[in-house]
Amino acid sequence: FRGSMKRMATKEGWKNVILVVLLVAAAFLIGRLSAQVEYLKGGANVAAVPTAAPQAQASKIDVAGLKKIASDVKLDVKKFESCLSSNKYEKKVKDDLAYAGTIGVSGTPTFFINGVMLVGAQPQSEFEKVIDAELKDGSGDKVLGLKSGGYVRGNKNAKIKLVEFSDFECPFCTRAYPIVQAILDKYGDKISLEYRHNPLNFHPNAQKAAEASECAGEQGKFWEMHDAIFKVQG
Repeated sequence: FRGSMKRMATKEGWKNVILVVLLVAAAFLIGRLSAQVEYLKGGANVAAVPTAAPQAQASKIDVAGLKKIASDVKLDVKKFESCLSSNKYEKKVKDDLAYAGTIGVSGTPTFFINGVMLVGAQPQSEFEKVIDAELKDGSGDKVLGLKSGGYVRGNKNAKIKLVEFSDFECPFCTRAYPIVQAILDKYGDKISLEYRHNPLNFHPNAQKAAEASECAGEQGKFWEMHDAIFKVQG
């Protein structure tokens, strides 16, 4: 009898232990659930507060940026702004673009070295291969097939005539800019650079930037504007 009672007491003890464990677990789960509810409530309140949408960073060569560059290169800003807002050079830039298409220019930058086409921001060594070959054996006759119409930097009677069709907003053109400057420095009076516009339609500021350079050209500062536009993006 005593053994039987002892076994029953043991069973009751285990039941009590299990019950206590279950109660503790239930309390823990209820606490967690309550905390999550409060957290979600707080999160809902936070989400309900309107937040301002992030603003896109302004381009350095949008109209405002171009006006700043004009001031930096010491243009008469009022004349420049009047020229730019009047779209005075819109047709000239678009004529350049149309002409580029007729001679096989489809991307930027595209260069012609005495008529030899070189596409993209190529290493300086690629330019030099063509230039050195032209200096040695070239006559420059092939360049006669290109219609002139851009601003020319350097010796206009140079044996090497480098013609660039470019887009002021094209990152590859920006990358090519210091390479072209290095080439001009290296070859000096043996080379000239003619700049032609080829603003791609998916670059929203390219057309106006090209017009801005022409407006600067009215004041004798095409190349200053050209250089500053590329440098501010470099």
